[in-house]
Amino acid sequence: MEFALISILTTVGGIVLYLIMGAAVKAPGKVLASKFASLGNMSGKTYNEIKNVVGVENSVSRTTTDDGQVVTIRQWMATGYHIVLLFDSEDNFIGISNETSV
Repeated sequence: MEFALISILTTVGGIVLYLIMGAAVKAPGKVLASKFASLGNMSGKTYNEIKNVVGVENSVSRTTTDDGQVVTIRQWMATGYHIVLLFDSEDNFIGISNETSV
């Protein structure tokens, strides 16, 4: 009987710990996603307006489209969330290239 009780407590404790750890690991991504959600429709916003709400991006690169337009690719990443935004040469928001939430 004592062994069964220890087994049950260990199993339940393990499950609870697993759930707590999973939530803790994903918390930074949930915070970042919430900041982006608070922006609402980002059309017409500049990089600085977005940065002032969500913080500085983790990665930035530039590319040129087939028609010669320079596009800046900015990525924000936190455990459980990743978003890629595109900006024109004047740092105006163009669109979301990718958004992943797990």
